[in-house]
Amino acid sequence: MVKSPKSSKKGGKGSKPKQAVHMVHVNEHLNTSFTILSCDGVEFKTDGHTIKQSKILNLASKNLDQPTTPIQVDKVKGDTMKLLLEWMDQHKYDGPYISKSGPGLRLPTWDFRWLKELDNQQLFDLITATNDLQIKQLMDYSCKTVANMAKGKNPDELRQIFGILSDEEEAEIALYEPGPSNAK
Repeated sequence: MVKSPKSSKKGGKGSKPKQAVHMVHVNEHLNTSFTILSCDGVEFKTDGHTIKQSKILNLASKNLDQPTTPIQVDKVKGDTMKLLLEWMDQHKYDGPYISKSGPGLRLPTWDFRWLKELDNQQLFDLITATNDLQIKQLMDYSCKTVANMAKGKNPDELRQIFGILSDEEEAEIALYEPGPSNAK
């Protein structure tokens, strides 16, 4: 216990009556087991060390009435949640993350290989989920991966990589799509 000069005096001005101090174990939450429920009903078991990577999941876990109550994640599907939890579990004992986005960001080997194995749809779903669940480190790493994919590519190569249609392709598709119905 740290005492200020005023509080170390006995009696007199500035002294306070002694109160019982309730000690809360800071890491108690980290060792608790939690259930996460994805928007498509897939259930995952994890611990506080793992979910501390996400500001949203961490806050939700601390606000549960009981640790056995599932944390419902409304915007993330099971296959993406599985990827998120795999990444968060890999980093669960990392220290606090200091954002280093931009050209100076270097991906650790494990993260580089792991992100490289994802297909484009998985990567973009992961980016959306990291934004929704506020996982800053994974957001930086996955956006850096997309930036590396685009680096040095011309517009046609970018369309190919990211599945973007050209204006002509979009116009052709629009010809065959039914328009709004005028039937009453």
